[in-house]
Amino acid sequence: MRPAVIRRVSAVLAVAAALVLLGGQSALALDEPVVPQPVAGYFASGLVPRLADLYGPGKKADSGIVFDSSSTVGTIHRVFSWTADYLAKKTTDTPMELTNNWVAAVSVKSQVAGLATVWINPASDQPELADFDLGPGLVSALAAAPKGMVLIRDDTHSAWFATDGKALVPLVSGSSGIATTTTIAAYQKTLAAVPEVTPVSTAATNEGLVIAGIVLGLVVIVLAVFVLLPDRRRRAARAGEEVATDDPDTVAEPEPVAEPEPVAEPEPAAEPEQAPEPPAKKPAAPRKPRAPRSPTPTE
Repeated sequence: MRPAVIRRVSAVLAVAAALVLLGGQSALALDEPVVPQPVAGYFASGLVPRLADLYGPGKKADSGIVFDSSSTVGTIHRVFSWTADYLAKKTTDTPMELTNNWVAAVSVKSQVAGLATVWINPASDQPELADFDLGPGLVSALAAAPKGMVLIRDDTHSAWFATDGKALVPLVSGSSGIATTTTIAAYQKTLAAVPEVTPVSTAATNEGLVIAGIVLGLVVIVLAVFVLLPDRRRRAARAGEEVATDDPDTVAEPEPVAEPEPVAEPEPAAEPEQAPEPPAKKPAAPRKPRAPRSPTPTE
């Protein structure tokens, strides 16, 4: 059966289940939804090998579960859940809806190993193992469901129920507070009301956010101008140099030659200053005349 056909069949079954629920006092039983062929085939041949891969013996001695030829899969049940309107304590004609989950007990050598949950992966449209609750506890609790009732999983309260469309039998109470058989309508009254979210005035907060946004924008602009722009110019200059160097066919345009600056005419050399004349020497004092020498006597 093709996945599209499976989805159409599931939708029809959901409508049928809702019609049964609307039957009022005469609706004393709900028919178990038909299991799609791909899901049934996975439970029959694909589930146990997958469990062996994930929960089989490990390196430590006596670890894991030996899923051998004695492994068996019990009766498959489609799981229901509460609708969003029901949990919100709204008046609704559809308090429950089908989920994309099927459960069945798995036993090894006549001993319950756990409860397997299988779903159809929306990404592949193929059934896969979604969860495996080890031990006989949950299996024994679900086995207490009266015949002719379907299973409801209440994820909000970690609880499991069985119902025929009117009576509600707690199988796993969880945090629901229900310990004895009640009705769907009575259980809805015990649910906590969903608190309404009161809008908080954020005028001052928004004003502060606007100012902070403006300041941040100015900082970004300054960074872009003083940091990023010079860096881009340097990269562009380097890229131009690489192109001019690496490509022999590219002739770099000559840089414009700067016009020579006019040469200033030399100023006339200053006339050398005349050295000061040395001071005139004072005339020497006249010498005294020597006395005439006496004549030498002759012989």
